[in-house]
Amino acid sequence: MKQDDYLALSEYQGHGSSEGHKDFSIFEKDGEFYFAMLDKNGDVALRSEGYTSAKGRDNGIQSVIKNRTQEERWSITEAMKHFFLSLKAGNNQEIGKSGALNSKAEAEAYLAFLLGKGGAVSGERKAATAGVAAAAVTGKVLSVKRNLVRENRRVINETRNPKGETRNLIGENRRQIGETRNLINTNQRITKYAGAAGAAALGAMTFAELTAAQSSGPAKIKEAVPARLGGWWPLFLLLLPLLFFLIPIGAVPIPAAIGWKAAAIPPPVIIKKCDCDALTHPVFKIPDGEPPKNTTRLGLDPEYGNSHGLTPAQFYNKLKTNYDGSAKERQFLDGIFKQMGYENGFKDASASLFREVTIPRGINANLGGNKKHKTYYRKMMTNGKDREAFKITAANYCDMYFMKTCGNHMYYNENCKDGEEVE
Repeated sequence: MKQDDYLALSEYQGHGSSEGHKDFSIFEKDGEFYFAMLDKNGDVALRSEGYTSAKGRDNGIQSVIKNRTQEERWSITEAMKHFFLSLKAGNNQEIGKSGALNSKAEAEAYLAFLLGKGGAVSGERKAATAGVAAAAVTGKVLSVKRNLVRENRRVINETRNPKGETRNLIGENRRQIGETRNLINTNQRITKYAGAAGAAALGAMTFAELTAAQSSGPAKIKEAVPARLGGWWPLFLLLLPLLFFLIPIGAVPIPAAIGWKAAAIPPPVIIKKCDCDALTHPVFKIPDGEPPKNTTRLGLDPEYGNSHGLTPAQFYNKLKTNYDGSAKERQFLDGIFKQMGYENGFKDASASLFREVTIPRGINANLGGNKKHKTYYRKMMTNGKDREAFKITAANYCDMYFMKTCGNHMYYNENCKDGEEVE
């Protein structure tokens, strides 16, 4: 399964539960159907690929339920310096993948959590998750800290004058005190957000307690957070700004004196896309500026014939039969598969690369025609069964299709843009 068969992790969050399976959420996007398996904390544990029908998606959920308790069906894969949990069915077909994890140890700990071998999420993963939450909810507090840093820089600039402008320095200190008062005035926000999120990061509060504390206001936090942390944290937050006055200016460099440190957030995973400009085969060269003609019906000029009754594996075997029986077919199929990143052409293909999809209506595409394998530039305005196709996953992300109604090849620039992030 290629990474780009999945949406970004954020796309799977915040959807309604599947009927009868409260630990699964379901949704539809761009005509395809997706599900997510949720862990005990309500976080997305596994993502599904897109299915062409709700029934197919529901079958995928049943497959996950059947296989998720069998440890041998799980594996850990590495891609782009991140690690992913993968769940496979008995036929070795991947049916779900986790979001990006920072290390193999974190992936192993999270798998143990999902299998019920650990009482909670591993400390490394919990701290990272809580760190992201803390960074998200303390933006206002951080902005006050940045203002305080700027004022300290002004103080340092004043002390660089040998004789000093005492009045200016006093004026800057007053501003500094004003900023300290602002920080103290934000104590209620710190109480509600930073304190609770920090407690979660230390493992002192669960995410359920954090949510309850935030939703119930200061009274609930007064009850929950001090009980967890021993009641000393509000005093610490009040005294923290005074460190700027207790440490002599110039005694230590500003970064060390201030010591502000943002919560660590894992770097985004960049998914590589198709280098469409580098494609040279006529099947993959979408005309630039030429208006396409409309195609509203397929089957009038078939290439490999009607294939609606075939499975993806059967259609692969159909192509293989043609490949084995004709030098002309070998030349055509080797040409397009090499362009898709397979060094030995069609010889590197397998049935696992083929899957059933429904193409979007209205796309501009290169469409094949007749057994001579000609290619025409068309706007795909087809309906019903004429939008059904077999999608072939490329090694270089330049995927292509064969339409079921006529068996004609089809390609459009769907994966040309780099830089998609997986959270």
